Amino acid sequence: MKRPNSWPAAYRLDDTIRVLCLEVADRIKARTPRNWREYDLRRELVGCILASQVRHEMATAATENLDHVGLLDDSWWSSWRCEGFAPLVFDVLSGQRRDVPNKGACRFARNRTDQLTRIRDAFSRVPLSARLLNCEHPQHLRRLLVADLPGVGPKQASMFLRNIGMSYDLAILDTHVLGFMSLQDGLQVNVTQVRTLPSYERTERILVHYADTVGFPVGYLDWAIWATMKAARELRL
Repeated sequence: MKRPNSWPAAYRLDDTIRVLCLEVADRIKARTPRNWREYDLRRELVGCILASQVRHEMATAATENLDHVGLLDDSWWSSWRCEGFAPLVFDVLSGQRRDVPNKGACRFARNRTDQLTRIRDAFSRVPLSARLLNCEHPQHLRRLLVADLPGVGPKQASMFLRNIGMSYDLAILDTHVLGFMSLQDGLQVNVTQVRTLPSYERTERILVHYADTVGFPVGYLDWAIWATMKAARELRL
């Protein structure tokens, strides 16, 4: 991507992002390899689903609440039929349940409840860990997750695969990253325009090209972009 002359702030953001890419790389290299259990994978995916169109802090709090009351446990997700799951999830996400560590409602509580209920049914047939086996190409695995899991789009699937360390070659095209692309390249794309996989992949290729010029995987780059743009927005840069 190019630096537009009309955006002096883009220079500072670009330099900051390049520095942060080095920090992201160091942190990833320092990570201890993790043995991801079915529960761990499920919790991570639920967090990615709840993070859609909400603040990171809200999604984290909602995931912690579901975990706290046991609604992410294997007992709820392993049987074909699980009566009572949806009402309990809605009570938590809507803020009605009081025995949780984080107060307040999660945005889109009704829709998220429906998504998690349908995904629970999908995992009762084929566990998430089994879906990740024997797939060498991250792009193909992302396509399978998007096709097979209700409500999981390319952004959520990409975030999940990055967070579990399976691939750093997929971009998470959220509002922060798309905002940066607009600053750098004048590319006017909003979140609704990258909901389908073909449109997502077209925009992703632009960011991958930029990541190649910076010298880091796109998964490192968009992590650095997310942190930089989030801070810039809060500081009103």
